[in-house]
Amino acid sequence: MPVVLANPEAQAFVIVRSSVEAAAYLMQFWPKQHGSAFYKAMRLCADALDGDAEDQEARDAFLAAAHEAKIAITLH
Repeated sequence: MPVVLANPEAQAFVIVRSSVEAAAYLMQFWPKQHGSAFYKAMRLCADALDGDAEDQEARDAFLAAAHEAKIAITLH
């Protein structure tokens, strides 16, 4: 299930559709690369890529990181 993030720097929206896309966005474009939710999201996205976590766990952690970083999201 996609997550749509507001990216104020680019004045655009970003659609994240998978753990791969979530991990890439966290590493490359995340505005606040610290905090417990950010680190948990990084870990769970990596675990999901390795098959050691469910995609839903990674998604939930990604949403928590977005909340922590005060990023506006829309769920689909």
